[in-house]
Amino acid sequence: MSYLQQSFNPVYASSTLPSAEIGENSMLIGGPSVYLSPNESWPICGTCSKPLVPLIQLNVSSQSTPEDFRARLPSVLPPGEALTTMLQLFVCRTGAGDAECYTHSLLYSTSTCSWVLRVADVMRTPRDKHETPALLFLPSRLVETWAPGKEETLHEELMWDQDDSEEFYAEHEPAPGLKMLGHSVRGKFHCADDGCPRPGAHAFPEWRDLFQIGGRFDFEDKDEEDEEALEMMASLGNTFIEQCVEHPDVVRLTMSGGW
Repeated sequence: MSYLQQSFNPVYASSTLPSAEIGENSMLIGGPSVYLSPNESWPICGTCSKPLVPLIQLNVSSQSTPEDFRARLPSVLPPGEALTTMLQLFVCRTGAGDAECYTHSLLYSTSTCSWVLRVADVMRTPRDKHETPALLFLPSRLVETWAPGKEETLHEELMWDQDDSEEFYAEHEPAPGLKMLGHSVRGKFHCADDGCPRPGAHAFPEWRDLFQIGGRFDFEDKDEEDEEALEMMASLGNTFIEQCVEHPDVVRLTMSGGW
């Protein structure tokens, strides 16, 4: 049985202004531009009740986002509409620097999450900055589009029924770091909320990899002094987004590693 899935790697904009908006680009990492639905209130942390800040805002409606990814999500709005469909991850920066609120909640996968992960139809114009002066936005970076990466197989931690050669696995081993689709890097331990919240969902729903954010190990050999948003919020293990196969509008944040 083949588990090969095409992965896609980010193509970054050559420069990103601190006040960057996503425009027709595929994704905005960090930054103060927050895209919300009409009349929607600012997202709040479920643990400490403080305002969240954006980490990932992926414009699924944009033609700069690969069709392979857009096809995975239902009811994606076409380009040019007043609203646009986005995959968004807002996180809590309480204990900024260590991101203690977010990482602690992620490690134990609490029911009061220190993040909001969702697929939503939002305004194409960002909301004004939150009125809280102490709100610490993350450094911004734009992803213009995505380039095809390699075809990836399941990580070796999940290869219970595979008998692939070492050469095959070396060629198709899941890559670490930021990417979409493909397969996520796994470890012995796994943290995620159980089950799908949709009524009538299977007690043990099937999940598939949708988007990988990465983890602290991705920055171990980094020489640059300036921290970027993904590094500042990096978790102990590899963090990725999974999608319910039965209800593709349901996504969950997962962390896996060998801590």
